[in-house]
Amino acid sequence: MKHLFKRTVVLLNNFENIDILLKKAIDFSIQHDSTVEILYVQEEALFDTPNYFLSEEQINNEELDKKLVKAKIQEHLHELNIQDKHSILVYEDDTVDQILHYAKEEKNILFITAYHHELSENLIKKTPYSFWIIKNSTEDYNNIAIPLDFSEDGKTIVHASKHIFSQSSITMIHDYRYLLDSLTSQVDYLNVIPIITPDIIEFNEKLKIEQKQKFENYKKEFDLKGVCIEGTGALDEDLIRYISHRDFDLTIMYHQDSELFLSPSLILELLKKLQTDFFIFNTL
Repeated sequence: MKHLFKRTVVLLNNFENIDILLKKAIDFSIQHDSTVEILYVQEEALFDTPNYFLSEEQINNEELDKKLVKAKIQEHLHELNIQDKHSILVYEDDTVDQILHYAKEEKNILFITAYHHELSENLIKKTPYSFWIIKNSTEDYNNIAIPLDFSEDGKTIVHASKHIFSQSSITMIHDYRYLLDSLTSQVDYLNVIPIITPDIIEFNEKLKIEQKQKFENYKKEFDLKGVCIEGTGALDEDLIRYISHRDFDLTIMYHQDSELFLSPSLILELLKKLQTDFFIFNTL
C-alpha cells in the first residue's frame, strides 16, 4: 500500500508532551517516507505564553519572541538526538485559521498534536485534515480499536491502519444498530427514540443476522479480530463503555459528513470521553 501522508506536521500550542509528539512524528516520517515540519501556534485565549519567551518589554507589549520559541524546540530536538534539520514555524492567534492557511487544502498532511478539549474539537469540526491526537505518553500501541461500518471508506480505514500500525494488535468493532437506528428511529442517532412495531422487530432480527454475517466475512478478509457489540443503551454510550473497559491505547476513526457510525458527532463524543489516543482520518 502506498504511503498516505507525504507531510507530517507536529502542531504545538505549548510544550506539554512535546517530546512524545516529536518522537512519534520522526518515527512515523522514517517509516512512511514523509517530511517533518513543526508548527507552533500561540493561542493566548487558550494557552498562556511562557514568561521565558518574553523580555520585560515584550511582556509589557504582550509580544511573543519567535526566535526563543524556535530555540526551545531545537533544544528538545537535540535532547532527543534528532540531528536532521526540520522546518520550524511560529505563529500567533487562531490555530484553525493558521492551519487552513498553512496547509492550503493539501490532503496528504498528517497533523500530530496533543489533546486539548476545546481546540481539538475545533480542529476536527472546522478543518479537512487528518489528526493524530495524543492524550497519553504511550510510545508504542499494543491494542488498537477501530469502530467500523461496512462502507468502502471503512475498508480503506482498515487497510490504512494495518499499513501504518503493522506491529499492533487491531480489533474491529461493529454495532449493527447504527444502520437500524437510522432507519427505524426518531431524533439524532446518539439519543434515539426507537419506533417499535412487530414489523420493525422482525426487520431488526433479520438485519442483525445479515450484519453479523457480513462482519464475520470482514474478519476473514482482513485477518483481524472483531467484536460485534449489542448494548442496551445509546449507541455512543455502548461503544464508549466497551472501549473504556478494555486495554485499548489507540482509537482509529474516519471523519464523514453523514450522521452514521463514523459521524463527526460520534468522533467528538468519543474524543471527549475516551482516554485513548486518537488517529482520525479525514482523507483517504
